[in-house]
Amino acid sequence: MSSSFKFKCFQHIIFILNVFAVTTILSSSTDDSSFNNFLDIAKSPEIFDWMINIRRKIHENPELAYQEFETSKLVRSELDKMGIPYKHPVALTGVIGFIGTGLSPFIALR
Repeated sequence: MSSSFKFKCFQHIIFILNVFAVTTILSSSTDDSSFNNFLDIAKSPEIFDWMINIRRKIHENPELAYQEFETSKLVRSELDKMGIPYKHPVALTGVIGFIGTGLSPFIALR
């Protein structure tokens, strides 16, 4: 597996985890103006440090394609911490997190 493919996979994981974290923070607020602060929250030192920590954990344990058992466990652990429901396993190591009402419009991230 090429290093560019691994990097793309890593980018996708970090993006998804970041979206989950920020969405959870925003969903706890009843103020509609919270959505105007989305980028500020994403740039906050806490979120930044959290993303670096996740990245380091993933890099400490490289895994082959379709054998990402520890990465899957890490993603599920982070989803559990945020109280986000998910479906697992999907294609052996995949995880699908569910955010929002489930009503349209909806989006899938990879």
